[in-house]
Amino acid sequence: MGLGVNSGGMSNGGPIWPSGKSGPGQLKPAEEAFQMHKEVSAPGVKSSPGATPVKDAPASTQASQAQAAAPTTQIKHLSVKDILQQLANIKAPVNDHNQELALLMAAHGIEISEESFGLINKLLKGKKSKEAKESAVLLVSKGLADATDDVGILSNVLGKKSTMSDALNQLSQMQSKMMGMLNNAIKDHPGLHAFISVFDEFNDQLKKLKHVHQSNRWLVNPEQMLGDSLMLASFLKGLGQTVGVHQKMLDAYLKALGQFNDHLMGQLVLSQDSIKQPLGLLESFHYFQIPNPLSAQAVIEMLLRKQSNTQKNDKKESVQNEQEKIIINMDTESMGTLTIIVVVMGFKVWCTIHSDQEHAVSHANAFRNELADNLKKYQYNLEEFKSSRKKINIQKFIAPSQDISEVKRIQTEI
Repeated sequence: MGLGVNSGGMSNGGPIWPSGKSGPGQLKPAEEAFQMHKEVSAPGVKSSPGATPVKDAPASTQASQAQAAAPTTQIKHLSVKDILQQLANIKAPVNDHNQELALLMAAHGIEISEESFGLINKLLKGKKSKEAKESAVLLVSKGLADATDDVGILSNVLGKKSTMSDALNQLSQMQSKMMGMLNNAIKDHPGLHAFISVFDEFNDQLKKLKHVHQSNRWLVNPEQMLGDSLMLASFLKGLGQTVGVHQKMLDAYLKALGQFNDHLMGQLVLSQDSIKQPLGLLESFHYFQIPNPLSAQAVIEMLLRKQSNTQKNDKKESVQNEQEKIIINMDTESMGTLTIIVVVMGFKVWCTIHSDQEHAVSHANAFRNELADNLKKYQYNLEEFKSSRKKINIQKFIAPSQDISEVKRIQTEI
């Protein structure tokens, strides 16, 4: 899996308003506004027979007429007043719920239109929590609104209502009972021998998900890992209908496995690029959750920057020039929220540590030399080490957005 480097910033942009019949005070799409000519000239008119020739107007008069006919384009910062006006234009109720949705849509580059509101409300199904709204807007921004019918797949991950640690703990607690149930079923159904070996291998893979290692299939090939888990769930459902097993136990395991699969699916969705943002201007990341060995209820969030197609196809590029970027975020009891950003280019390493607590920053600085020495053992050189008191919102990397004050409104009158 390739990694890479960038800053995570966004270029200035703005929402694309719905197109329609233009007039004074109405908005044109951003693309049309930028393509509009600065001057508009009328086609020539031939004189009819017998008509009295009209003398050409003075050049100054023609210039003033052309200037008067030219469209006027205004570019200014988007305001809450503009949002409310646009809601009224598309006949959406101007209330707190729709205003919050509209602000989220503008920040994520989604056009504030009847169609977009329809997609988002279809996903929400009446839910009005902050996590639900953010999840619905993200699904639309990533072009996945039609691929799912519920925002729960993302809101549980974003709101930390369920974690990879919880899901894995539930499955591991039931693994031995499930294995015993399957062994009992073999007596009447010898063909289950092959499935039991598959089930045992699957549980070995679940144990490896707790470690950042090449044997962790979720990190190496997340789509295949999810596919295998979904296939196992499907087989177990069929097994319950055809083989005499302990149904209550099977249902409990299937419920836990379903929650685990939903969690994996949510992480894959967060890893999808946004279709509403300018391609090439933003870095994009694979998003993973890994159980935190220091806390059973916490997770380590890890982002791996994706390689561009150019990087993948350029076989002549030297290994020394390849850039990789890893972002690790975790909550700790003694040092607050830690965010570690590591950039690697060849055998050179740049490391930045952010924490929301001052003593954690000082503590991190004390380990600079130790880190440099350990890297040298693997022939890596620590080029730079920085630390700062700052809390990083890593959601900005997987769901790029702009502050509403930076969004531009483009208005053209013709």
